[in-house]
Amino acid sequence: MNKSTVVESAIELISPLLDNQIKGGTQKPLVVGIEGPQGSGKTTAASKIKESLENTFPNANIIQFSMDDFYLTYEQQLEVSKQNNDNPLLQGRGLPGTHDLLLLSNIFNQLLANDESKLPISIPCYDKSAYNGKGDRSNIDKWTIVDKKVDLIIFEGWFNGYCSINNNKEVLVKWNLIKQIYLGRFDNVKDDHTIQINDNLKQYEIIWQLFDLFVCIKTDDINNVYKWRIQQEHELIKLKGMGMNDNEVEKFVDRYMPVYYLYYDTLTNIQSNIKTLELNIDIARNLINVNYLTLYKSSSD
Repeated sequence: MNKSTVVESAIELISPLLDNQIKGGTQKPLVVGIEGPQGSGKTTAASKIKESLENTFPNANIIQFSMDDFYLTYEQQLEVSKQNNDNPLLQGRGLPGTHDLLLLSNIFNQLLANDESKLPISIPCYDKSAYNGKGDRSNIDKWTIVDKKVDLIIFEGWFNGYCSINNNKEVLVKWNLIKQIYLGRFDNVKDDHTIQINDNLKQYEIIWQLFDLFVCIKTDDINNVYKWRIQQEHELIKLKGMGMNDNEVEKFVDRYMPVYYLYYDTLTNIQSNIKTLELNIDIARNLINVNYLTLYKSSSD
């Protein structure tokens, strides 16, 4: 078994790229996209990667943010839920179609331009506890302020790199097979609901194209998300004395699983186009295998 960790493996790959970035005086910052299923430890890993790189490169400006930071505001999400009141996948934040992609694109464009005359840049953050857990964008005084040129952007999200399916027929063939496998679990999710999510996901792919490096934390069984999320809830209950029971957690995760079942295998699409570090973990989140994919693609490709 590989005794290194997810964080160590990522740092080993990112460090020389960041070193070249700094020494070369490149205008555009390096963008690292990080993907990992919910509960896999991706957010913690992203923070530790940032902290370690800052220790190694004390003069580098490294920023980290998440797809979660760009959830729609509470009022905007209410409107999405209202307009799609028959689609259970859009009743609340989380899935493709519940983020402010225009704001995200604008922030990325500003950061990638690295124009000192356009500083400072404000990056939003999201308060998941607002409105009794329904969530809302934090007040602007809580946003992250970028006041100098950036060398490295670390951007994490649970469905970063997922690619839409080419046509509706393929979506429905795959979805109906999934419903047969998980008989009864997704009876409330209709064909047009999955087509809508597929259409929404297409709009995110322009963001994936910005990645210079993709770090993919993979599990051999996507159903581990249930176990990881239950484990997280148990830890939350120990800490705060309240939380969901196991059955409630399973129902909560059920709303996300159609996206995992439909698109988790589409990560191979982005891996064929972007330098990718694939980190395979087991149920205990131990690193069991490391794959370096398309690492020698030239910058002109």
